[in-house]
Amino acid sequence: MKPFLGIDLTTNKKNDQLNGNDFLAAKPSLALSQALEQSHKNVDETVAQAKLPKFFRIVQFLCGITAALLFSGILKADVSLAQGYHNAPWIYWTFGICLIIWLVLKLLSLQKEKLVLSADENAQVFSHWENTTDAVFAEFSIPTDAKEVDVLSFFYKLKDGNIKVCEKGMQVTQYFNPIFKIFSDSEYLYLANLEGKYAFPLSSVMGIRTIKKHIRIAGWNKEVPYNKGIYKQYKLTIDNYGCIHCKSYHILELNHNGEIWGIYFPSYELPVIEEITK
Repeated sequence: MKPFLGIDLTTNKKNDQLNGNDFLAAKPSLALSQALEQSHKNVDETVAQAKLPKFFRIVQFLCGITAALLFSGILKADVSLAQGYHNAPWIYWTFGICLIIWLVLKLLSLQKEKLVLSADENAQVFSHWENTTDAVFAEFSIPTDAKEVDVLSFFYKLKDGNIKVCEKGMQVTQYFNPIFKIFSDSEYLYLANLEGKYAFPLSSVMGIRTIKKHIRIAGWNKEVPYNKGIYKQYKLTIDNYGCIHCKSYHILELNHNGEIWGIYFPSYELPVIEEITK
């Protein structure tokens, strides 16, 4: 099976090409591509301006980590707070100082972010980005009511014909979950984002296979929290890195020109995929 959005490192450890060009039906026009690139650059610059200087962000991070570790140690200590302070007052003082510094820098960070992002010229930057992305989706003829789904992307190697998911560099997770618009017509299932629109013949769909295996994905993209509403049933958890832990995932299998392909997606996207491929 060839995984859609998989990156094969079997023979080339430096490979960075995603599988899936076989299904690529459209890419943004040159004019829109250039507009997207410039708009994205402007957004990045604006977001950078809204942050505290790097030195203060480092101090805030270190103080936050130190305060959290000391607080955890204080709670776990097998003595009363009074006795603990008597035994090691420096721990309590350090905790208090680090907590205050973190809180002050956090408030300053929020204040600067609000001030910068609310400026008229910066509001226009984000408005231009939204307008440009809308133009791309219009060019792709994406229905306005198209839903969004997370699709899994990962590095892998083939071993005895089997896919072995692997990490590359300093990854904190093996699976990434880019967002795609999903919709269909009488002939094709479509997945689209700002980089392109992919078309999968509905006649090639073989079915959905469930893999009951724990995976960790890069983050949470939905407006509804991972443990609320319709997502509560999947018993998802989150770790200290912001990664989401799923107890299973699914593969939409297709037979395209005699080759088996798989679109991997997390457990919480199953209802949407089932509905659009039934």
